[in-house]
Amino acid sequence: MRKSKKLILIGMFLFSSILSYSFQLNNTIFNQRMDTPEGGYREFYLENTELTKVRYRVSVLKGDVADISSNVEVYPKVLTVEPKSVGVLKVFAKASEGMEKRQYDFKLQFTPINIPTLSKAKEGNKITGSTQISISPVIGMKGYVGEANFEKNIRFEDIKVTKHEKEGIVVTGLLSNDSYIGIDFGIEAYGEGDYLYGVAHLSELVRDEKNRKIKLYFPKIKRENLLKKLVFYRTPSRVYEVIKTIEL
Repeated sequence: MRKSKKLILIGMFLFSSILSYSFQLNNTIFNQRMDTPEGGYREFYLENTELTKVRYRVSVLKGDVADISSNVEVYPKVLTVEPKSVGVLKVFAKASEGMEKRQYDFKLQFTPINIPTLSKAKEGNKITGSTQISISPVIGMKGYVGEANFEKNIRFEDIKVTKHEKEGIVVTGLLSNDSYIGIDFGIEAYGEGDYLYGVAHLSELVRDEKNRKIKLYFPKIKRENLLKKLVFYRTPSRVYEVIKTIEL
């Protein structure tokens, strides 16, 4: 068999294996500041959609660029998730004194621990043990040291507020990140008297990313002039942290 055909078959096998695997992590972004007195902390939620219990050994591996894995702790190190349930993984990272102001990275590996189950054999109605062979996902994550000054470095420009028949009020614009780290955040829409109309969530805005076109939908707002301000806040964090407020 030609080498190219072998690679295609191997790729198809791996793709089908990943699709059949029930590993579902709600988020893969850390992006926390690690040189504060409390350090960086974030919770991740692992969903088990299967009818059987799953268990993973969680290991911290070295990063590829600026490794900080030795400063990272996870709890629990063995995570068990009941059928149709969600397990919580807590990740904590504390920078050492004197670390350079920059972005650092590490990896989390989720190694399945086989849990034997009982099943009936087709012949003779005998009870036999069975296990499942699974892959071990490895997820890269980043944290940072130093003050990023998001109020200054997150820019939302060319803002337009329009009314649509089905979507309600739609806010468009260009979003840029002039800082040295990536961040993910939500945007709250407020009217008169700080009345909260709704929240829009955005994916990660990586460091030095410029002029990303975004579109925010707020169906509860009926007229353009009712929208008074947009509040950008970090998601999620240990506390509610506003990073930028834009008056309209």
